[in-house]
Formats: sequence, structure tokens, C-alpha cells
Amino acid sequence: MINNKIKRWNRITSLMIILIQAAAFLISLYNYKHLDFTIYINNARVKLEKEREQIERGIYPESEYPYIVFDTSGKVLFATSEFKQEKDDTIVVDEMLQMDQSFAKQYPGYQKCSLVLNNNSACVGFVVYLLQRSHVVSDLYARNEVLSFLPIGIGIILSIILLILRSIYCNLRILKPLQRISSSSQAIIAGNYDIEVLRVYDNKLQANEIGDLTYSFELMRDELKAKQISEQAIRKSQQELISCISHDLRTPISTIKAYSEGIRDGIASTDIERQEFLSIIINKTNLLEGMISELLEYSNTQLNQMDIQRKEVYFQSYIKEITRELRIYIEQRNIQFECTYPEEDFIISIDQKRITEVLYNLIENSMKYIDSTHGFIQLIAKREKGILSIHIIDNGIGISAEDIPYVFDKFYRAEKSRSSNVPGSGLGLSICKYIINQHDGEIYCRSRKSNGSEFWFTLSCI
Repeated sequence: MINNKIKRWNRITSLMIILIQAAAFLISLYNYKHLDFTIYINNARVKLEKEREQIERGIYPESEYPYIVFDTSGKVLFATSEFKQEKDDTIVVDEMLQMDQSFAKQYPGYQKCSLVLNNNSACVGFVVYLLQRSHVVSDLYARNEVLSFLPIGIGIILSIILLILRSIYCNLRILKPLQRISSSSQAIIAGNYDIEVLRVYDNKLQANEIGDLTYSFELMRDELKAKQISEQAIRKSQQELISCISHDLRTPISTIKAYSEGIRDGIASTDIERQEFLSIIINKTNLLEGMISELLEYSNTQLNQMDIQRKEVYFQSYIKEITRELRIYIEQRNIQFECTYPEEDFIISIDQKRITEVLYNLIENSMKYIDSTHGFIQLIAKREKGILSIHIIDNGIGISAEDIPYVFDKFYRAEKSRSSNVPGSGLGLSICKYIINQHDGEIYCRSRKSNGSEFWFTLSCI
């Protein structure tokens, strides 16, 4: 399409140049064919005025032009050699004064210029000069050749201007954008996605095929740049993941190995000791299993492959069932649990499995940092203006103010508060944030050091 448009504009430009040159040539030809010799004959008459005055006094000076002097009756008073008459010859006055075909044949190559001789304001005779036509024509060209061929000059100038404008148009609207696109594509091949093409048009796309191409190229570049950033983030995440896995898995694996070797080597000599060793091994294995599950969940969130299947559920039936499970789970750890939720029933659209996973992750996060002798966890559900918010409040060790902005980042715990006494991979809250965001909700944290924490998230009611 671009090729066709360029060819069409080239044909239009060529046609305009041809028309301009043709019009200029015709105008110049017309001017040349209609040159006015009378003007230059009159100019010659002005030059010969002084000679006429002398001739009126009876003096016949030498002149650069041949001339003949005769009175009103036709009697020749003086004639230069170019004339075939002699002094006192008689000629026909009218024939001598008029420019006819016989004169042109008799004096080829000459143009006649007649002057009247006066005496006391009365006409007493005439003087006729022969002006060489070549002199008249050369004088005409010398004076008027610019005017005669000015249209051709103007046509050439207009054609040059048209070509320059066409060249500038092609350069700004076609060649320069294509050069920018080529440079940007070369940079993309080299891994640099930051060279923009929009600045060719001062960030304003023009309504032509090149503008469309530029716009499409910019969309492609933005997509590639976003993918590059995503890939870099994934690579960084993978490096962090490997580092954190190697750290978090080392302790339980070492414990399992040590207690397994103790059983093998007979260190646990009694059945009670062996049962105790096996119990520790099972607990550490369960811990490893949970950490691996979290890692798999996190990998799915990074790839946007976590399965979220929302459906409409009645809030009362869901909250009663989940709080009963949570109560048993929490109170087994000797932690007090209290639950408050609205009495009226309503419908919410959620993936029950994933929201339950969020609640368990938040409860487990609170239980990790609570003193089991005086631990307390509270679940509060509120509904305001069609928004359901569920709060998990504890009286644990809390979170310092500088750490709160990072609690939902991956591996936050691993970076900020790693402790061998607190199990986990540091991915739970990051997974919670992903699940809530997939439900079009938000998740928040409020805490003070040594004064407990409050986590809550929002869901839309139907």
C-alpha cells in the first residue's frame, strides 16, 4: 500500500512538472512571436532626431543608417548609396513612406523609419532611414529576452520548488520514520527496547500508512519491553526462589537426616525414643510438604495460571462452616479465637477454596508470631455499602512501621525477619494478595511493633 501511494504521488508530481513546463514554453513562444518592433523603431527615431534637425537646415550628415531625403513632391534631395535613386530623381512619396511587400523585396533585411521635415511648422519633405532588421532584432533580444523567456524560468523554479517540497515530504513523512523504525528494530534485536519512534511526529501520529505502521510498531515494542521486564523479574524471582529454597529447606532436611541417622545408629534405644524421633521426622516432613505446596502456588501466581473459579455462595453458610474449622484448628494450639460477622445473609461471588486458603494463610501467619500462653486471634466480618471486609486481628509481636509496605512482597519474611524458630517460606502473604486481586478486591495490613497486627481484605457483595 505504501509503495502504491509513493508511486501515485510520483506520477502526480511528474504530471504537474510537465504541465508547468508546457505552460511556460507556450507563454514564452507566444511572447516571442508577438515581439513589438514598433517600440524599437520609435527608439531609433528618437536617436535620429538630431540628424533630422540638421537635414532640415540643408546639412546631410553621415549616419550609421542609410537614408534618403525628398520633398513633398517626391523630388530626391539626397540619398545614400544603398538607395537606387539619385539627386533630383522623382519618386512616389506614398510608396516610399509605406511598408509594403515591394519595399521588402527591394530592400531585404531592412526596416523603414520615416521622419517628417518641417520648415516654420509646415511639412516640406521627408527623410527615410533604413534600419537593419538584424540590429532591431538584436536590440529586441538584448532588451526583452528576459521578459520573453521569463515564463520558462518561472516554470523551472516552480518545478524545482515542487521537487524540493516533495523531497522534504518524503523525508519527513516516509524516509525518516522508516529510518527510525529500522534503528529501533536494530536496537530491539540487540535487546534495547527504549528507542521510541513516536518522536518522529513530535508525539502526534499522522493519518497515513506510515503513521499506522509507526503506531503498530510502537505497540509491538511496548509489548516486547513489557515481556522483557517480566522475564527479568521472573529471572530475579527464580534466583531469589533458589536462594530461599536452599535456606528454608536446609534446616528441616538436616533435622530429618539427623533423627533418621539416630534411629539407624541406635541412639534411640527405646520404643519411646524411637516414637519421639519418628514424630519429629513426620513433623519436619509435613513442614517440607507445606513449603513445597506454597512454592508451587507461588509459581502459579507468577505465571497467572492459578485456577480461580468464582461462583455465588451464601455468606452465612460459608462463614459458619469456615469459622468452625478455624476454631478447632486455632484452639488446638492453645490460642483463643473469637469470631464476629453480620447476622443478615447475602450473596458473594468467590472461589471458596481460594478464599479459605487466604483465611488459613492469614491465621497461620498470626499464629507464628503469637505467644501460645496468652495468644488471641479475632475474625471480624463487616459489610458496608456492598463491600464485605474480613479482618484477622492478633496480639502477637507485631510488625515495625518500616516493614509494613513490604509484607505482601514475595520472600518478605526471608529478608526481613528470618528465624529458624519460625517455619515457612515467606510466600503466604504474596499468594494471599494474588488471590484477593483476582477477586477484584484489596488486602491491607496495620500493625505496631509489640502491639499485634491486623490484616484485612475486601470482597464485593452481589
